[in-house]
Amino acid sequence: MDIVIDTSALIAVIVGEPERRRVVELTTGNTLIVPGSIPWEVGNAFSAMFKQDKLTLDEAKKGF
Repeated sequence: MDIVIDTSALIAVIVGEPERRRVVELTTGNTLIVPGSIPWEVGNAFSAMFKQDKLTLDEAKKGF
């Protein structure tokens, strides 16, 4: 099945937020479809998290 996924779900998986497990369960074995803007949206989210001291620069680089 094709599943359209948004940035917040991807970020939850990348940084290990509480929703991570459920997102992985619901998407495993399926094809994920994302908008072409995802790299910029993820970068923007990481930038915001970095500025709020919720993510280190090394963690953002690794996640990206």
